[in-house]
Amino acid sequence: MPNLTNAHPLLQLETALGRTLAIFQQNIIQLADAIGLERQTWLIDHLAVRVNTQQQGELWLASFLKCGQLLSDNQVNGRPIYLVALSQPLVFAEQSVSVIELPLPKNKIYPQQGWEHIEVVVPFLAKESPSEWLERLNKQFCLNEKPFLTVKVGEPKVVGEKCCNLSMAITFTNNTENRTCIKLHPYHIRDVVKQER
Repeated sequence: MPNLTNAHPLLQLETALGRTLAIFQQNIIQLADAIGLERQTWLIDHLAVRVNTQQQGELWLASFLKCGQLLSDNQVNGRPIYLVALSQPLVFAEQSVSVIELPLPKNKIYPQQGWEHIEVVVPFLAKESPSEWLERLNKQFCLNEKPFLTVKVGEPKVVGEKCCNLSMAITFTNNTENRTCIKLHPYHIRDVVKQER
């Protein structure tokens, strides 16, 4: 398994997240292998956590801000989502990841709080439409032939966003051991934030 940066300030500040990061990484790698994502070529633009209470969200946000600065504070699908740019990137699945996403809760209880998904950038090809992008990913990863995977397509509604930032969320079907998710989207999160401004 790839080494995590155990000395990262974030892991020293937040022990709950620190304890589960290695398991999250292992589960993400397992899911990526099932999808057929080649880890040598993918680009992880951020990691995301899920919380069930406002209080927990505020505690984690305070911890994240001790290790970086606020990149974005925006409304997505009617709820606040914070993006924190870490001062020191976190090594995850052999990549350097410097953005953490923290959505505050909105009328939903997650089975578990903590690390939940990563987002991987798969850019549009030249003159490729959103529907062609989705069709290409379905074919590339043979998703229609993998009943053990569940695929959900969405387009988050971000206040001020000007791009068509589709999201293809892939999870294991009926898997209580590995509840992680990999989301594919065409734009890097930092480019999305620039377009919001």
